Amino acid sequence: MSELVSVIIPVYNVETYLRDCLVTVLNQTYQNLEILCVNDGSLDSSRRILSEYARTDSRIQIFDKPNGGLSDARNYALDRAQGQYIACIDSDDMIRKDMIELLVNRAEETGSDIAVCDMQYFYDDGRPAGDSDGGQFDVTSVRETPSLIAVNNSACNKLIRKELFEGIRFPVGKFYEDLAVIPILLYKAGRVCKVNEPLYFYRQRSGSIAHTANQKIFHIYDALDAVSDYVKQNGNETDVLKELHRLYLVHGLDITTLRIREFDDKSIRKEYLAENMKRLRQSCPDYREDPFYQNAGWKKKLIYWLLGKGYYNLVLKLYDR
Repeated sequence: MSELVSVIIPVYNVETYLRDCLVTVLNQTYQNLEILCVNDGSLDSSRRILSEYARTDSRIQIFDKPNGGLSDARNYALDRAQGQYIACIDSDDMIRKDMIELLVNRAEETGSDIAVCDMQYFYDDGRPAGDSDGGQFDVTSVRETPSLIAVNNSACNKLIRKELFEGIRFPVGKFYEDLAVIPILLYKAGRVCKVNEPLYFYRQRSGSIAHTANQKIFHIYDALDAVSDYVKQNGNETDVLKELHRLYLVHGLDITTLRIREFDDKSIRKEYLAENMKRLRQSCPDYREDPFYQNAGWKKKLIYWLLGKGYYNLVLKLYDR
C-alpha cells in the first residue's frame, strides 16, 4: 500500500495563481494524498477557489484561520497532518506531475527520511529565471557529508518524513523560516536522497519588496543561531559546525550586504551595514579566520575588509559604481 503524503499549501491572497498550483497537485501521478489548504485570512477570492476545487476532490481539506503568515499556516497544517510524509507547496508555485511519485519512490527505495529534488525558477509571464539545484549527492547524511546541512534550505523541494517534525516547527513572524528549520531536519535525518531533476517550479513574482528596508533581514542570524544551537545540543560535531559557520559568512558578508545595497532608500544603507556587521561579529567573532573569507577573490576580500573596518561609505561607493 502506498504511503499517505500530506501536501501542505498555505493560501493568502493568491487568486491569480492558486488554480495553477492546485491543478498540478491534484493531477499528480501519485494519488494517495491529503491536501491541507490553510486559508490564512485571505481577503481576495482565494477561499472561493479552494471551495470550488474541494467540491470535486475529497482529498482537499480547507482550514480557515486569521492571518498569521507562512510559518503559522504551515504549523497549523503540520499539527493536523496524518501522512507519513510531508510536502510543502507554496500556493503561487507549481510542481511536475510526477514529483510526489518520484520522491516517494526514491525515499522508499533508499530508506531515506528526506528526498530532495532540483527547482526551476520562472517569471509571471512564463519566462525561465534560472535553476537551483538541491545539492550534488545520491544518498547520504549530514554525519557522512557535513556540507549537506548547508545545501538548499528550501522546504518546497523536499519530501520529509513526518516524524522529523517532532519538536520542530517553523518560527512565526520571522523571515528565513526555512533556514531556521530545514538544516535541523536534514541533521535529524538518518538518510537523505536526491532526485536529480527539476520537479518544483518556483514563481518569481513581480512587485517584490526585496528593495525595501526592513529590520527583519537580520532574522537570518536568528535562523542560523537556532540551527547552531540545535547541533551543539544534539551532537556538537565539529565538521557540521564548521559548515554552519560558513553559512554565517555567506549570508552576512555576501547575501545580506547585497540586499542592503539594493535598498530604494539609500540614506539608510550605512545604518543597516553597521547593524549587519554587529550581528555577524556577535555570531562569528572569528569570521576572518574562516576559509570562506581567506579564500575570497581580491575584490570581495577588499569589500569584506572595508566592512570589517567600518568604512561603509566607501563600500557603498564601490557597490554603486
